[in-house]
Amino acid sequence: MTEADVIEAKRLRRAARTVFETQRDLVKADLGAASLGKRVANRIAEDGRFIADEAADAASRHKVVLSAGALALTGWFLRKPIMAFAASIVGADVADEEATEPDTNDAGVVEEA
Repeated sequence: MTEADVIEAKRLRRAARTVFETQRDLVKADLGAASLGKRVANRIAEDGRFIADEAADAASRHKVVLSAGALALTGWFLRKPIMAFAASIVGADVADEEATEPDTNDAGVVEEA
């Protein structure tokens, strides 16, 4: 290795070191601008907005499926009042049927009230 090669290698090393220090200072300044918690919160918010947009697009494309699912879910939550209403319309009152049947224990023996 000649003296010119050594001088060129030192010049390249100094230039690389300067680039590295500049990038390091930029990263430090960027990290100083926002804390880790704030970065995580921003990332979660961005991902949440993306998922919400995707869900809105899917819902607009599949309105029938969404409506059927909402109707089924509503029916599930309101199943007892719906069944009571249907029973009142038909005239079959569950309380009357229970009153006419004799009480039995687990062995099938009729118990007196």
